[in-house]
Amino acid sequence: MRRGAILPWSRLPVPRLVLPAILVVACAGCAGENAPPPDDLLRETLGLTEDDAVHRVVLTSDSVERARPSEVVVRSGDFVEFVTDDWKIHEVIFELDSLATPARTFLVDSDQVESPPLLDRGVRYVLSFRDAPEGRYPYRVEGNAPATHGVIIVRYDD
Repeated sequence: MRRGAILPWSRLPVPRLVLPAILVVACAGCAGENAPPPDDLLRETLGLTEDDAVHRVVLTSDSVERARPSEVVVRSGDFVEFVTDDWKIHEVIFELDSLATPARTFLVDSDQVESPPLLDRGVRYVLSFRDAPEGRYPYRVEGNAPATHGVIIVRYDD
């Protein structure tokens, strides 16, 4: 069973939700203390609190798939949220052959290697980086246009 949440902004109840959730991305180059707290929907459906950091990556496509920002820095324990901003199909897929063994093991064991197809505007795919090892987590976004690449960088507190 896939662990994660597909959260459509426009309709409730949430069609699927299994904890632990997957990571949420909000800004490039920011670590947890700069990420916004979860919104009401994430607090309700995933049980997140004001202390949880949620980062957002917005997915769109035109002549190519786009993930903005393409690089996100998080702390172990943060969440990353991929949100679609158009009506096209998007899938987020971590590139296992580009991951260090601990990062690959973390994603496989937590069943967070790839999202299901994100089909509607406003659909959210949330990942949890709780207990995630430090490192780079490269991914690609596929859909109706040529793929694009991004990376989530997990850092521990200094």
